[in-house]
Amino acid sequence: MENELYELARKRRSIRKFTGEKVDGHIVDEILKTALTAPSSWGRHPVEFVVVRNKEMIQKIAACKAMGAGPLPYADVAVIVMADTSDCELWIEDSAVASAYILLAAEQYDIGACWIHIRGRAGKLSTADEEIRMLLGIPDRYSVLNAVALGHKGEMKRPYGDEDLCSGNIHYEMFGKRGK
Repeated sequence: MENELYELARKRRSIRKFTGEKVDGHIVDEILKTALTAPSSWGRHPVEFVVVRNKEMIQKIAACKAMGAGPLPYADVAVIVMADTSDCELWIEDSAVASAYILLAAEQYDIGACWIHIRGRAGKLSTADEEIRMLLGIPDRYSVLNAVALGHKGEMKRPYGDEDLCSGNIHYEMFGKRGK
């Protein structure tokens, strides 16, 4: 039996260069629909998304991060991943899982994607999180974990092979016990 998820995951690589070609709106919708299926703590679904397609706004979002937003200005779509933190102590984990679903769903449609970390990062005047929330009108009870840059791939990277896996990171029954 073929492991379809593994095949998809091994092809998924962080794409930092985009062609500039528009990503079909239907594909963006399908990617976000997949993200909405991500599990969340206590089934609360605190994760929300702001999908930005306006190039000027994407540039402004990228400028909210002092460094490390390199791919974002060239993306066709920026997906801001955030959660309502007022009643969810596991918002970081929930947001990370939803973001991983976005990355895998993008690969399914052969769309390049790159995680741009926001939480805990410096902005120009305050934190990147605060600057993005102000720019997009996001209420204070939300926190932004990351943005995902989406676009048609402007670079090709070879898929991971079994030889690239850090198989030694797997322990069985007890730490340090390798092999089954």
